[in-house]
Amino acid sequence: MDRRFVEIVGRSWHVVVPGAATAALAFLAGGYFAVTTGLSVACLCLLLVAHVTITERPFAGWSAQLAVMAGSLALFVVWTMLSGEWSDSPARALVESDRALLYLLMLVFIGLHARAPGRLAALLRWVALAIAAASAVALLTRLLPVTFPTKAGVNNERLQFLLTYWNAMGMFCALGVILATHFTASEREPPWVRVAAAVALPVVAVTLYFTFSRGGIAVAIVGTAVYMILAHPRGLVAALPAAGIPLAVALHQAYGADLLAQYNYAGADARAQGRSLLVVVIACMVAAGVLRWLALRIDRRMLRARIGTRTRTIVFSGVGIAALLALSVATAAFDLPDKLAEQHRAFERGNTPPGTSDLRTRLTAVGNNGRLAIWHVALEEAKQNELRGGGAGTYRLAWERDRPVPPARVVDGHSLYYETRAELGWIGIGLLLIVFAVPIAVAVGRLWGPGRHSHAAFLAAGTALLMHAMVDWDWEMPALFVWFFGAAGAIIAAPAEAAGNAREPRRLTRVVAGLAILLIAVTPLSVTLSQSRLNRATDALRAGDCREATNAALDSIDALNAQAGAFEILGWCDARAGQHKLAVAAMRNAQRRDPDDWHYAYGLAVTQALAGQDPRPAAAQARRLNPLEPYAISLARRLSSDSPARRRAEAARSQIPFG
Repeated sequence: MDRRFVEIVGRSWHVVVPGAATAALAFLAGGYFAVTTGLSVACLCLLLVAHVTITERPFAGWSAQLAVMAGSLALFVVWTMLSGEWSDSPARALVESDRALLYLLMLVFIGLHARAPGRLAALLRWVALAIAAASAVALLTRLLPVTFPTKAGVNNERLQFLLTYWNAMGMFCALGVILATHFTASEREPPWVRVAAAVALPVVAVTLYFTFSRGGIAVAIVGTAVYMILAHPRGLVAALPAAGIPLAVALHQAYGADLLAQYNYAGADARAQGRSLLVVVIACMVAAGVLRWLALRIDRRMLRARIGTRTRTIVFSGVGIAALLALSVATAAFDLPDKLAEQHRAFERGNTPPGTSDLRTRLTAVGNNGRLAIWHVALEEAKQNELRGGGAGTYRLAWERDRPVPPARVVDGHSLYYETRAELGWIGIGLLLIVFAVPIAVAVGRLWGPGRHSHAAFLAAGTALLMHAMVDWDWEMPALFVWFFGAAGAIIAAPAEAAGNAREPRRLTRVVAGLAILLIAVTPLSVTLSQSRLNRATDALRAGDCREATNAALDSIDALNAQAGAFEILGWCDARAGQHKLAVAAMRNAQRRDPDDWHYAYGLAVTQALAGQDPRPAAAQARRLNPLEPYAISLARRLSSDSPARRRAEAARSQIPFG
C-alpha cells in the first residue's frame, strides 16, 4: 500500500467520526434514550484515549477558541449535574448531563486535531452521506411498507422512522437538503461530489416531504437561501437547473401521490402508488446525476471567467435592489402585512392545526399545536428561580403540575432555549449561548477566505438547526446535534502550521490524560447499565414476572443507587407478594430520590393502604403533583374513606400507572 496514502488516512480519518456517529445514532432512535447516549459517550472516550496516548502531538489543535467553547460546554455539563442537588432528582440530572457530555467529547475529539485546508469540507461530506443514506432507508419504509415494515408508533402516518419522531426526521432531512445543495453547487468540490450530491437531493427532499413537518420544510428553505447568500458559489449557475428540475419533478409527483398522504398509507392502492413513486424518484436521481455531470463543463467555464471587484459589486447590488423591488411589489400586490398578521392570529388561536385525513393540508394550515401552553409552563417555571432553574430533566414534572385542560402528555419543553431557562436558569442558557456563538463567529470570519463555501454550509445548516431548536426538542436528539459539535471542532481548531510548534507530551502526561478520560466515562456507563436493567425490569413487571422484575431492579440499583424507578418496581412487586411493609419502604426510597414525580406518591399511597396505614396524605400529594391525571384523581377519591379495610380493598384494585 502506498505510504503517502497511509499517512493521509492517518492524519484525516477522524473526520469520518461525526458522520459515522450521525448514521449510527439515526438508526438508534436518534440517540434519544439514555442507554444509547451512555454507550456513545463510552465510544468517544475510547477514541480520545487512543488519540492522546498514540498520536505524536495529541494536543496540536488546541486553540483559544476551542478553550472558550469547550470550557463553556464543560461548565454546562457540570452545572447540569449539580442541578440534581436542588431538584432532589440526581438521576434526571445525570441523564441530561450525559447528553451534553457527548457533545463536549465530540467537540474536543475533533478539535484536538490540527485544522488543515479541506478538513471541514471532508467532514461535512461524511455527514451528508450519512443523512442521505438514512433518508433513503426511511423513504423505502413509506413507499414499500410491506417490504420494509416499521414498528407502529404515535402518529405513524407521518414518516418518523428512523428517528421515531416526525419533526426530528424532518429536521434531519432539512440538514441533508442544505448540505446536498452546498456540495452540488460548490465548484470547489470534486466533480464526483457535485454529481453525487445532485443524485441525493431528490431522495432527501421527498423524505422530508413525507414527514409533513412544517418546521423542517421551512428551515430547509431558509437554510438553503442562507447558503446561497453567504457562499454565492459559481457552480450554482449550473447546479440550479441540473439538480433543481429533477428535484421539482420528484416533489411534484410525491405531492400528487395523495394515497401516500393518508392515514392508511399501506393499503393496496397506496402500495401501488408507492411503487410508482419509487420509480419516479429513482429516475429523477439518475436524471439529476446525468444533468449535473453534463453541467460540469459550465462549472469549468465559470471558473475560468474573471470577475473583478467592481463587476461583483454591481452584480450583487443589482440582485439586492431587484430583490427589494420584488418584495415591495409582492407586499403591495398580495397585502402581505395583513396576511402575516392574520396568520399570526391564527397561530395563536389554533392549538391544533386544522386538517382532514389528507396530511397535505398540514403544510398550509396554521396552528401552534399546543406549543404556546408548553412554553408558558416553561416560562412560569423559570420564574420560580431565575438564576439556577428547577433542575435538569424536571420540565415534565412542571408540565404535569401546571398543564392546562385538556391534559396532554409532554416530556420536553419543545424549545431548547425555554426548556434550558426553566431547568438551568440564566446561568445555563448563558453558557449554552456562548457555546453556540463561538463557532458561528469564527465561521463568519472565514467567509472571506478560501474555505468560504464549507463555512457557509456550516453556517446555513447550523442556523437552520438552532432555529428549529427554538420550537422543538432537537437537543434531545444527538443525531441532529452531534455533527454540529464535530464541525465546530474542525472550525475552531488551531491551524496545521501551528502544530509544528506543539510539544510532544511526556509519557506520564499521556497516561494521566488517558486515565482522566476513562474516569469521565464511569458515570455515563453507570447510568447506561442502570437504565438498561431498569428497562428490563419494567418489561418484566408489565408481563407480570415479578421475579425477573425484582432481580433486574436490584441490578439497576447496584449500578446507580439514585435510580428511583427501580425502587418503585421493587415496591410494586413486594406489594404483589404481600410484603406490604417492604413495599412501603421501597416506595419511600423511590419518593426520596425523586420527590416531585407523582408516580411515587401514587405508589406510596397504594402500598400504605395495603399495609393498613393512612394513605390519604400521599394520595393527596400525587393529585397535587399531577392535578389532571385520571389515575391520581381516582385514587384520591377511592382512598378517602375512614375505613382501613375499605381503603385496603380499593388499593388492591388499583392499577400500576406505567409512565
